[in-house]
Amino acid sequence: MLSNYERSTGNEIARDCGYSSPVPGRAGWGVWLFCDTVVTGPHGRPIRGLILGTDSAAAGPYQTGQAPSALSEIPTPPAPLTSDRDAPQPFLPAPQNLSLPGTTLPCSGAGAYSAAWVSGVTGAPRTADALLVTFDEYCVADSLNTAEGFGLAEYDPENNILSPTVVVFNSSGGLALPQQQVLGSPVTGHDGYLYLFGFCPAAAPPAGCGGRVFVARTVAAPASWQNPASYQYWTGTGWSPQAAMAGSVIPSGQPVGVSVADYASVGHGLVMIEQTSLAGNFQAWQASSPAGPWRRILSGRVPCTEAAGLCRALIGHPELSTGDRLLISYFDPGNNHVDISAYPW
Repeated sequence: MLSNYERSTGNEIARDCGYSSPVPGRAGWGVWLFCDTVVTGPHGRPIRGLILGTDSAAAGPYQTGQAPSALSEIPTPPAPLTSDRDAPQPFLPAPQNLSLPGTTLPCSGAGAYSAAWVSGVTGAPRTADALLVTFDEYCVADSLNTAEGFGLAEYDPENNILSPTVVVFNSSGGLALPQQQVLGSPVTGHDGYLYLFGFCPAAAPPAGCGGRVFVARTVAAPASWQNPASYQYWTGTGWSPQAAMAGSVIPSGQPVGVSVADYASVGHGLVMIEQTSLAGNFQAWQASSPAGPWRRILSGRVPCTEAAGLCRALIGHPELSTGDRLLISYFDPGNNHVDISAYPW
């Protein structure tokens, strides 16, 4: 994944996860939302400040079955685009009022920063020209990431306008938010609900809880998705307002990341990419409804550079996929880029 800025300047943009969505009302044009970003010159020399915790965005044309090759960096909303060769800029506003893990001290100091990391994007329900962006708020301190909030915002890509972000769930005192409320992968159902997915690894609490994947729902309207009391969690047999009652929608395993989207346009219904190792292994699951039943349809491994670091952020892209090939993006620590691979299904 290269942008026009990289191609025109020879500089490199090292950045993490990449979520994408078609732009409503503009056929063949897509928006990409990336996580932490840094621009480097020759030999890896930093030439711009780190974009940590506020993410960055780009837009451009796409074709199914191919990786986009002409993305233009988007300036911080609501600034207008001045050139398709501009450098990346912060996208989300920096979170406020986060605390160092386990304390009431502000999330600041050496090695610490507040992060709002995008966790998904989809067409905004009931709004023809907007996207719905989900994000999770973290205090990052000495590489320890503690989730303290989950929120949403609407984004108008044609005019580069981001609505005020709304934090739905949040913790206090530097405590971790329950994993069932660290959500992303928004999917609008045909039943009028907005569905969101989360996971926890198989590690010991509080970081893990048995390797489960959760699904929550709320009515697909701003008054509901902004109201924490409106959320319900799938228990395995029904829906409960209690987050602690959430059950796993797939067999408990080793998830280290989850990406869910609607692939009905290419004949595959709902598809979940479950990353199962930091070497890039994954399983793909398919279902006709968010609560399942989910069935495994394929497994594989993205070709991250071996022994180069943590291969991560495996994310599926319905608008790039075809009826024959599933396209997955991922962060390759070997080249510090978001790459894309295709898998037959």
